Amino acid sequence: MELKQLRHFTATVEAGSLSRATKVLNITQPALTRSIKNLEGQLQAILLERKTRGVLPTEAGTQLYQRAKMILNEASRAAEDVGTTARGEAGSICIGVAAMWAGEPMATVLAAMAEQVPDLKVNVVEGGFEELITDLRNSKVEAILSGYPIGAADNSLVFEPLINIKSHFVVSSKHPLARQAHVPISELRKYRLAIVGRKHVSMLIDNLFESENLGVKVPDIETNSLSLLRTLVLSHNYVSVLPERLLEEDYERHTVVRLPVPGTPFKRLSGLVMRHSESRRPGINQFIGAIRKTLANEPH
Repeated sequence: MELKQLRHFTATVEAGSLSRATKVLNITQPALTRSIKNLEGQLQAILLERKTRGVLPTEAGTQLYQRAKMILNEASRAAEDVGTTARGEAGSICIGVAAMWAGEPMATVLAAMAEQVPDLKVNVVEGGFEELITDLRNSKVEAILSGYPIGAADNSLVFEPLINIKSHFVVSSKHPLARQAHVPISELRKYRLAIVGRKHVSMLIDNLFESENLGVKVPDIETNSLSLLRTLVLSHNYVSVLPERLLEEDYERHTVVRLPVPGTPFKRLSGLVMRHSESRRPGINQFIGAIRKTLANEPH
């Protein structure tokens, strides 16, 4: 099994057809077909299922695709490391960060790393938990700073909890609910709801409503943009569920109000997520140390 074969195979899976993959790879279709056939012969497994409009990976193909992405990313990183070491350079690292952490303290961490390793190039990928975990598994990113949803346990991953994040139902200070000393869950059904479009968030809210036998409250808006949710709360009278740390300045200015809803705030551990039992490069260890030190000073 050669790296070239894995590149051919992963490109075909991602393109969804042999013809589209040939354009990405700049090879002929007979050469691509032969490469994948040879790979299937070596592994003694059918990897692609031919469809009318393209190809789909089989169960075995899906398993290989996930491993192949990791192998190819690791091979690319190894080649880069050898080159930078030979040139006496610090090289580069790629880290993932959930949107909640894309401002502070991440900016402080990066500034501290720049002082410690001035010539280290840091690529920061922002995304949701599911996307970042996929990138971590296939070695596109080497560590993640994120929340860790209940039920996300995986033997291939290590989660190091560093801080407990609280999330509240929030509204603008001009919202009718902002003046209530107690907000029954049933009262929330009367107002427009905008939430993060993530399964774990929907489950928290569904469980809260179902605990009162109120049925599911379908959100009016779901989005992965925390800044959009903040704007919807501040300017358009939506109710939302947002991390406390995201709205610290708004609380201080009294433009956003936490709603006193039974069963809240929601609490969720957040911290570092890494692949299990792997040797980590010096740059990643610098990042991990800087995160630990910075979050140790955060209020819990």
